[in-house]
Amino acid sequence: MKKSISLALVTALVLVITTGCRNQGAKTTPLPSAATVGDSEARRGTGVEPGLSSAPGAGSTGVNGGSVPTDIPDVDKLRGREQDRARFASETVLFAYDRAEVRAIEASKVKRVADEFKKLPAGYDLLVEGHCDERGTEGYNQALGERRALALRELLVQSGLDGQHVFTQSFGKDKPAIVGHDDAAWSKNRRGEFVLVLPKKMTTTQNPK
Repeated sequence: MKKSISLALVTALVLVITTGCRNQGAKTTPLPSAATVGDSEARRGTGVEPGLSSAPGAGSTGVNGGSVPTDIPDVDKLRGREQDRARFASETVLFAYDRAEVRAIEASKVKRVADEFKKLPAGYDLLVEGHCDERGTEGYNQALGERRALALRELLVQSGLDGQHVFTQSFGKDKPAIVGHDDAAWSKNRRGEFVLVLPKKMTTTQNPK
């Protein structure tokens, strides 16, 4: 009887120690779901800009409350074509910390881009780039950059652009507009940029202004 009790105690002790060791592994912060990504208050002070845990798909919540588009063209289709980065440089949209929603004060920039793009002849495309500041992990920022680009694309389509000519790409924190480690730099790096993609075989010198 005593032998059975001792064996049970030893077994229980081993289980406690093993469980404790497993719980001492590296702590990770799970990526928030699409339903919680906008809730920055719950994650205040984490020092990261969270994004989606997976790529958007059919039935997901849209970046501005609607449905996430499932027909976004593949950015690889733009490979090898010249870009005019100066055309819409003044319309760069800035985002609040930990947010992908386009603020009302920035929405007029999106409208101007849409209006100008409509005036161009056929053959042009528009690339929307999403960027984040340096804080947080690469995965978080890559996903958040994607949400920011998608938010801008959604507004462009709502403004009348054909979605098949509006591409998106996220650079996360890899391409800061300003190199710095303070609020002044971070506020400029949380952004969305619009890049005009020229028709095939057209050079920037032929690009109509």
